[in-house]
Amino acid sequence: MSERTRAKEALRVEVNTYTGENVRKIAATNATAQEDRILRVAAYCRVSTDDIDQLVSIELQKNNYRDMIKANPKWKYVGTYVDDGFSGTNTEHRPAFQLMMKDAMVGKIDMIITKSVSRFARNLLDCIGWVRKLKERDPPIQVFFEQEHLNTLDTTSNIILFVLAMVAEEESHMKSEAMLLSLEWRFSRGRFLTPALLGYDRVEVPDGFGGHRKVLRINDEEAMTVRLMYYMLLNGRSTQEIAETLTDLGRVTGLRKVTGKVNTRWTSTVVAVTMRNERYCGDVLARKTWTPDFHNHKSVRNTGGKNRYYQSGHHEPIVTRAQWNAAQRILNSHSFGHIGGYLPMRVIDHGALTGYISINRSWAGYDADEYFRVCNIAMGLMDGELEVDLETEYLPDGGHRLPGLTEDGGIQRIARVLTKAEEAVKAQLEGTAPSEEQQEAAPQIRIGFQIVSGSMFSHAFDPYVKFTPEGFSFTSTCISRLMRSGMREGGVEMQRQLYVEVLLNPVERMLAVRPCAPDHPNAIHWATDRGKSRWLGGKAFCSILYEILEWDAAYSYRAPATVRTRNNETILFFDLDNYVGVPIRKKQDLEGTDADQDAPVQEVIRHEDTRGIFYGAEDDEPQEVVDTEDMERRLRELAEYERRHFGTPAFEHDGDVRLPAIDDEGEWDVMAEARVLGDDHRVDESIVEAMQEQMLEAMIAAEGAAGSSGAVSDSNAHDDGEKGGRT
Repeated sequence: MSERTRAKEALRVEVNTYTGENVRKIAATNATAQEDRILRVAAYCRVSTDDIDQLVSIELQKNNYRDMIKANPKWKYVGTYVDDGFSGTNTEHRPAFQLMMKDAMVGKIDMIITKSVSRFARNLLDCIGWVRKLKERDPPIQVFFEQEHLNTLDTTSNIILFVLAMVAEEESHMKSEAMLLSLEWRFSRGRFLTPALLGYDRVEVPDGFGGHRKVLRINDEEAMTVRLMYYMLLNGRSTQEIAETLTDLGRVTGLRKVTGKVNTRWTSTVVAVTMRNERYCGDVLARKTWTPDFHNHKSVRNTGGKNRYYQSGHHEPIVTRAQWNAAQRILNSHSFGHIGGYLPMRVIDHGALTGYISINRSWAGYDADEYFRVCNIAMGLMDGELEVDLETEYLPDGGHRLPGLTEDGGIQRIARVLTKAEEAVKAQLEGTAPSEEQQEAAPQIRIGFQIVSGSMFSHAFDPYVKFTPEGFSFTSTCISRLMRSGMREGGVEMQRQLYVEVLLNPVERMLAVRPCAPDHPNAIHWATDRGKSRWLGGKAFCSILYEILEWDAAYSYRAPATVRTRNNETILFFDLDNYVGVPIRKKQDLEGTDADQDAPVQEVIRHEDTRGIFYGAEDDEPQEVVDTEDMERRLRELAEYERRHFGTPAFEHDGDVRLPAIDDEGEWDVMAEARVLGDDHRVDESIVEAMQEQMLEAMIAAEGAAGSSGAVSDSNAHDDGEKGGRT
């Protein structure tokens, strides 16, 4: 038994000997009454909305409390604090309430009078918290709730106030739920809200039932601004260039529709946000945001927390759906460094590389489901058309499909056929018994040997690709494997391939690299003139790749290369299931520590006497509580460590299993060009120039009209001045 344990046991025995025989109690006396003094009293009033009808309620409360406080000789009227049109669920957003509490804390107020608990605060924590802060002052500040006839300095007020505040909060919660239910009914029946929007006017039209409803009607003058934005973006202009053009042309932003203020200064962010609105192609997506917490009223992006409602063809469009969809895909790629217009997807539909998709590392126009769809169709695993017209696609969520929007529930992912070795591994991981055929094919492992991490060996000269969430790179050995022999003066010379095309097959989970010309749309400059590897930033592509392969973003992954050559044509294949994963080490994690960052199980440091103890109902002898789940937890952590670090086990992996049949008898044609899906949706440049000329003339005419109007006004003022002088 350790010294600490002996001390604890001795203290436990000592406590059991305490009887309290010589202890005498001195009864408490009532606290002396507070001295008779004049209280400085303030009133607090609040209404939830800024409707004109609420003005009467506010004025009546102000007059009533002012007269009531002045009529009491022991009270001195300090003033009335009013929050007009503020919700009671959050006191932080009520300026008058915050000012009142500030004045109370600095000693300007002794007592606060308000109508009811719900007027003071509809948030339980806010209400109880502020009342407690006021009571902790010396002398304490009291709050009187007129409707409940409750004073917070009364001894029985705490429990009553707690119940009333809880009721007020729940009442606010029910109102919030009722509003959400009302919106749900409206949207589900196609009754959408019509907020003010640049390019449209809200007009009332007969609803066919004796009433009227508001609809969106195109404003031709403002619609020119909207069309110019989309046309310039589709023709390769950046959002910054569009903003500068609109500012130079004096085009009014959408701020006037909301606040009535005229603003002609455009920014890149304003342009991008404006072009994200799906209403410009005639569609409506309702409930893109929602408020999960009625206390703070903060809205968040709706990623599935609430139902969303979508209706195409809701009103007359300003741009076509194809133009809007193409613009969304361009905007998605701008944050990843893409410069230029729309880049359609390219897929190989014949030859040994059928199903491989040409990769542009900065293009984020497509999501993972689209990669699977195109690859499956090209490989003949799924029926469908490779050519998809953007006019018939529905991408209302910023250029992305809505889950469950299509009748078939979205794009179906068809998994590749597993090999026998991989089936055995799958059965082992899932805990299912393999078939007899799988048992026969299972590899025999020699006792005494162990599969260890590849990081224990040198890979300096191995050809492999390394991926991180931010980009990727190839080893110099990969670059040397694609060198070609060429004729030059004096004989044969090996020539480096400085530019390559990267191809991905998401179904087979394979990557291919082949030479290409520098002017290829998806050419990647992967090597220096001296044959050294270049780091390739590719956050857009890597984010898609990590999603397809279900990789952990906290890890980097390395996959080896397999080389295939025929007739002086060489191509590299990378099996993305045969990987080694390594945690990405942050600089701040390494400072001041020499700990092994790759340790699969992190031990929790505890004191040697730290333990759980159980005391039985009839036996005072303590029993130690043993953690029976500790071993299971450690095994789960170890399994998770292995899953993240390694792909298919090395002794069961066949590097040739999913390589195309491109031997001497198999299909070749690995240099087949990828098929372009769709067009670039560009607009005739003359149309863009004509629109800018028209807007420039309109701006000049408006400035001229304003100048002549000012001259007339000056002339009238001069005449009036002369008349005044003569008089």
